[in-house]
Amino acid sequence: MNSFPLLRHVHKLHLAVLAGFAGCWLLRMAVPAWTAAAVQKAGLTTSTVPFEVGERFTYNVSWKVFDAGIATMTLAEKTFLQSEETYRINATVYSTGIVSALFKVVDVFESFFQARDLCSRRITKKIQEGRRHRETVVTFDARARQARMEDRDLNRPDLPPKRTESPLPSCVQDVISALYFIRTKNLRVGELVQFPINDGGRTYDVTVEIQAQEEVRTPAGTFQAFRLEPKVFDGLFKSKGRLFVWVTTDAARMPVQLKAKINIGTITAALTQADRIPVPAHQRPPSKL
Repeated sequence: MNSFPLLRHVHKLHLAVLAGFAGCWLLRMAVPAWTAAAVQKAGLTTSTVPFEVGERFTYNVSWKVFDAGIATMTLAEKTFLQSEETYRINATVYSTGIVSALFKVVDVFESFFQARDLCSRRITKKIQEGRRHRETVVTFDARARQARMEDRDLNRPDLPPKRTESPLPSCVQDVISALYFIRTKNLRVGELVQFPINDGGRTYDVTVEIQAQEEVRTPAGTFQAFRLEPKVFDGLFKSKGRLFVWVTTDAARMPVQLKAKINIGTITAALTQADRIPVPAHQRPPSKL
């Protein structure tokens, strides 16, 4: 069976992000987020978020009955960017098995978003897909209300990067940080959450529908989870399809599964492992005497 149609969709769907958003998964902030019933206020503090430095999720990405790749998402550290305390997220997706032999994919994403209000400040994407090798950096300048994108063809280091600017609300999400914002919400079946998201060009208002609470079986275990549908196709993603994300109903709001239903079939990212990486020494809590 020809695997190339799937591989052409890897970049378009940002599987590492979708495994997390939801980002695509997949996927805001100091401005209000609206539900169908009422306005949910922002103004989050670090004591209220359901995640912490060191958290890492690993997913198996499959297409129909074929294993296609592995995706990971790691909350690596707290650091300072633009004079603000931010979280740094690393997300990766790489092809495996016969898919990798036919068309190698190694994509690396890095997102920085505010620790206080969860507004995105920068996302970097290093894309290696077959012969395509690019690096894109999008910086979100809240004061200037501008998104600045710089795109480089790493196969042609002699060429200058392409630079563009676009208008921006005071607070937006990128395709990685959006998931972390969703995880902070008090989710209720039947409600909607809306927020702006930017991937380097136009800003889109994304609606996430909380559709159901159901049991989800993954290689990492069986979970009670909310099924969410972010409305990202025909907008943020130009192709047609539907995206579903499952996050646990407990306080951790772990993203345990994602499914993208597109014209070539269903792509699934299922959680295989949730663990912790070593926390940088300067960010560890003091030892008790």
